[in-house]
Amino acid sequence: MLEVVLFWLVVIASLAWFGQQMAHRTRLYVRAADNISTDGLGARLMRFFGEVVFQSKVIGAKPVVGFAHLFVFWGFVAFGLYTAVETLHGLGIADLSETRAFYYYKLALVPFSLLVIAGIAYLLVRRAFVQPPELGATVSKESVLIDAFIAALMVTFLIDLVIEPGPAERVNWWLHMVIIFTFLGLIPNSKHLHLLLAPITVFLKSPVLQTVPNLDFEKEEVGFETVKDLPRKAVLDAFTCVECGRCQENCPAYATGKLLNPKRLILQNEEALLANRLEATLAEVYDPKVLWQCTTCGACENQCPVGIEHTPVIIGARRGLVSNGEAPDYLGGVYNNLERRGNIWGLLYDQRQKFVQSAGVEIFDRSKHEFLVWLGCAGAFEADFQKSLRALFDILRAKGVTFGVLAKERCTGDIAKRSGNEYMFQELATQNIEEFTTHGVTKIVTSCPHCLKTIGHDYREFGYEAEVVHSSVLVADLMHGVRFDKTETVTFHDPCYLGRYAHTHEEPRELLDRVGATVVEPARNRENPFCCGAGGGLLFEEHEEGKRISQERFEQLQGTGADTVVMGCPFCSIMLKGAAASSNASTQMVDLMTYVDGRLKAARPNAVFREAPELAGTVASAPPAAAGPPDPGGPPSA
Repeated sequence: MLEVVLFWLVVIASLAWFGQQMAHRTRLYVRAADNISTDGLGARLMRFFGEVVFQSKVIGAKPVVGFAHLFVFWGFVAFGLYTAVETLHGLGIADLSETRAFYYYKLALVPFSLLVIAGIAYLLVRRAFVQPPELGATVSKESVLIDAFIAALMVTFLIDLVIEPGPAERVNWWLHMVIIFTFLGLIPNSKHLHLLLAPITVFLKSPVLQTVPNLDFEKEEVGFETVKDLPRKAVLDAFTCVECGRCQENCPAYATGKLLNPKRLILQNEEALLANRLEATLAEVYDPKVLWQCTTCGACENQCPVGIEHTPVIIGARRGLVSNGEAPDYLGGVYNNLERRGNIWGLLYDQRQKFVQSAGVEIFDRSKHEFLVWLGCAGAFEADFQKSLRALFDILRAKGVTFGVLAKERCTGDIAKRSGNEYMFQELATQNIEEFTTHGVTKIVTSCPHCLKTIGHDYREFGYEAEVVHSSVLVADLMHGVRFDKTETVTFHDPCYLGRYAHTHEEPRELLDRVGATVVEPARNRENPFCCGAGGGLLFEEHEEGKRISQERFEQLQGTGADTVVMGCPFCSIMLKGAAASSNASTQMVDLMTYVDGRLKAARPNAVFREAPELAGTVASAPPAAAGPPDPGGPPSA
C-alpha cells in the first residue's frame, strides 16, 4: 500500500510539473492569431506518414542519423502501452502486467529496446563528443540527460525480463518508472518537446512551400511588428524546433557569411515568447539585417524535419517593417518602379512592344491561341533574356503550338510579395487577374520560375486558377521524338523556384539529354539547389555582406568541370553571369531554351524548324555575361 501511495505522489508531482510548463506554452498559443489550416488533407496525411511514421525526411538527408532517429521514434511509440500498463499497476488501478498477452508484448519489445539503445548511443556520442557545427557550439545538459534517461529506460526494461521477483526487481521497477516521470517533467523545457509537437507541426505545415496568406487591409493587417503578432503556427514552430541545424546547414545566406541563421531566428522566437516579451518588436528580437538577407529560397523549411515554416515568419516581419517605411533603400527604387511603370526596371512599355513586334508574336486571342506566353519583367525588357524567349517562340512554332502574349503586362508582384510590400503585390495581382479573366486565359507558359510560383500559387488566394507551366515542362513534352548522340558535357543550375518550389528538375535534364548533352551535377541540385542570391528582392542588393551567394554558386557549378552552365531562370541568369564575369571565367553561360533551340538548329537546320525571318540564326552559344547585379533603374543589358 505504501508503494502505491508513493507512486501516486510521483505521478501527481510529475504531471503537475509537466502541466505547469505546458500551460504557459498553451496560453501563448491560444492568445495568438489563428492561422491554422487543414486544407489539402490528403497531402497532409501523406506527409505525416512519410515524415513522421517513416522519418523519410530525416533519413533522406542523413541516412545514419536518420535511422538512429527512426529507431528511437519507433521505440517511443512501441513502449507507450508498456508504460501505460505499468503505470496503472503502480497506481493500483488495474494489474494487466501478469497476463499472457502482456508477456508476449514484452517479448516483442526486446528488438525495439535494442534498436533504441543503439540509436540513442549514436545520437548521444554525436551530440556530446563529435559536435557537428550545425548542432551548435554548446551542448545542452538537458539533452544529454534525457538521452541518458532513454538509454536507462531500455536497460531497466531488459533487466525486468530476466530478474527474479524480490527487492532487486522492485528497485529496478522503481528506477524505470521514476526515470519515465522525471523525463516527462524535463520534456517541455528541452528540444525533446518535439516528440510531442512534431507530429502536429508536420501535419499542419502547408502542403505548398512558402504559403503566405494575403493581408486583409480592411482589418488593418500590416504583418508582424511585435512578438505578439506571431500567429499560432509560428508559436507552435518555436516550441517544436529540435535544434538539428539542418535549416542553418542549407541556408545560402549563412553559408556565405551573413548574419542570418534560420535556426537562431526560430529559437529567438521561443526565447521571446517564454520570457513574455510580447510587446517587443521583431526588429529588437532579431538583428534587423537578418530579415533582408533571406533570398526566400525555401531551403530552411524544405529541409526541416519537424515542419517548421521559416519564410512566412520572415516575410511577415518584412511586411511589418515595410508598413512602417523601414525597407532598405534599394527596395525603395524598385517599389517606385512598380508603382509608376508596373515593372521592376521602371522602363516604358514601348520597349516591350518593340520586342513583341520584332519577334512576330501575336496578341493573345482565346479563339486562336492555346497558350498565353507570360514574358515577365525580364522577358519584356531584358535584352539578354529575350534571346531565350525567341528560342521558346521558335520551338513552339515548329511544334505547331498556338500562343500569344498580352498587349500589356504588369509585374506579377513576386518581388513585392517576398520583400513585404503586400499592398503593392495585391494591386499588381488584382490588375493581372482582371486581364487574364477578360481575355479568357486558362493556360499560361512562362520561363520565369518566380512568375510560375506567383501566378500558379499566390494568385489562387484571389480565386484565380489556371494551368501554369514552366517552359521546360511544356517543351520537354513536345520533344519526346527527339534524340541526338551525346556530344557535349554541361551542368544545370536548378533555380530554387523551379527545383524546390515547383518540383521541376527532371524535365530540364530530359531536354538536355535529348539534344545530346551529358549533364554533370553540382554539389547541390534538384530539390535542394544552392540559391543564386536573387530572390526576395535581393536581385537589387549591391552591398551584400560576406561572400556573394552568386559567387559561391558559380564556383560550385565550375567545380563540376563542365564548360557550359545551363540555367532556367532569368534572375539566375543575371546573377550567375555576373559572377562569371567577376571571375573572368571562360565558362559558357546559357539559358535552357536558347541551348535547346541552338542544338536543334545545329543538328537539323532545315528539317526541324520552320523559321520566321527574324528568328533565323539563333545558336547555342552563350549570350554576353552581365557585369553584375542590375540597377533598379533598368535591367543589366537594357
